Amino acid sequence: MEYKEGDLVLCTVEKVSDTVTSAFLPDNKTKGTIISSEIAPGRIKFMRAYVVPNKKIVCKILRVSGDNVELSLRRVNAKEKKQVLEEFKQRLAVKSALKQIFLEDFDEIQKNILKDYNELLEFIEVIKENSELIKKYIPLKYQERVKKITEKKRKLVELKYEIKVQCLEEDGIKRIKNLFLNSDSNVKVSYLSAGKYHLKYFAENFKQGKQDISSYLSLMQENAKKNNCELEIKEEKH
Repeated sequence: MEYKEGDLVLCTVEKVSDTVTSAFLPDNKTKGTIISSEIAPGRIKFMRAYVVPNKKIVCKILRVSGDNVELSLRRVNAKEKKQVLEEFKQRLAVKSALKQIFLEDFDEIQKNILKDYNELLEFIEVIKENSELIKKYIPLKYQERVKKITEKKRKLVELKYEIKVQCLEEDGIKRIKNLFLNSDSNVKVSYLSAGKYHLKYFAENFKQGKQDISSYLSLMQENAKKNNCELEIKEEKH
């Protein structure tokens, strides 16, 4: 499993000391470290109030250098933590559902799936888009029951941003409108007041949603520069 800077990961605490905490990343093989200043802001009186062995914690990857992964606990906001924990619950739910379907064949079928996919949830998301793949990985007697899992509607993740934009050109209003022209149906923009807008982005997956909206907002910033507009983007944390 590949990890990169900025990723949000659900870790399992291994060892705790006053200076450094070690934790296993989601693959349960890669180990990361959290220095005390990245556990919580300010002076920490009781380290175990935040981290204890075997506790699940949501961290942000600060740096990846070879086998060394530096993590932060304090830089994860409440919204990010909630989304990561929800995805973890979804992984558990998918695994539990497939275990009930496959019974004694579960281990063998899971092994076959994990040759090509990082996890069962990823496989389920892929076959939602291409149901024909079920035939490659799932024995015929289980295929219909697996299809029912993929047909269940999933709650969308909602990412919110406040956009402030100013353009002093004569056709400033037109230029500002051009910034919000897009063909992405997952983006919803509403007017708040002069120069202020509310942007919502809907995604099925928090991690992928963050990547997609980041690309969208970067393009918006580029267009703002081209149109000689000042643009300020602030994510709403709650």
